Amino acid sequence: LTMASGSRRNLPGTKRAGLFAWDGKAEGKSSGPDDFKHSGQYSVQEYIQALIRADPSNVEKICSCPDSVHPDEWLYEHLRQFMTELNVLIVQLSPNCDSTTFPKMTAGEACEFLSACDGEPKMVSAIDYCCHNLDFYIAALNRNKNFPRPHHGALPKKASKEMKEATKRLYRVMAHAYYHHKDFFVKFEERTHLYQRLAALNKGYQLTRFTPPIQL
Repeated sequence: LTMASGSRRNLPGTKRAGLFAWDGKAEGKSSGPDDFKHSGQYSVQEYIQALIRADPSNVEKICSCPDSVHPDEWLYEHLRQFMTELNVLIVQLSPNCDSTTFPKMTAGEACEFLSACDGEPKMVSAIDYCCHNLDFYIAALNRNKNFPRPHHGALPKKASKEMKEATKRLYRVMAHAYYHHKDFFVKFEERTHLYQRLAALNKGYQLTRFTPPIQL
């Protein structure tokens, strides 16, 4: 068996060739967005992940909100997916990015960023900034008060503000990687197209200003 009957789950012991075997053919049901209301509260997330697995370079398709999904939910699930993949980037950066090599959170020579995750803004190392802000916004975007589940409609105004703040601060992680670990960033981006997805969502939703800019 590769997945639990009637669900999109990899069971323990699934071989690599059988991973995600439900894509497009799970028990004869559509894996598209049109049936998301009938497929559980994580179906939109699963649909986005299926698009990424199919072709991560097709950024336009991955980021285009289907008619059957509310734009707020689409952005929310994309940001959750972004944070999952950003975590991989941070882990892979960590051997070459520590408190000795980068004692301050910078992106180029002109931009320094303070971390306010603990209340009072303060200067921390780049790797601490990355980890603290990722942890902070993972927790923030999983608070049921602002992001109730299941939610297939508009989110509260406070939730929209949280998503804009998350985009601004987590973009800085990518900017740090781009300006200070560029070879690694380029290889990661060629494989995942993560920045391009974030940029497409930022343009479509007008979330924040990317400072400093990344130019690919």
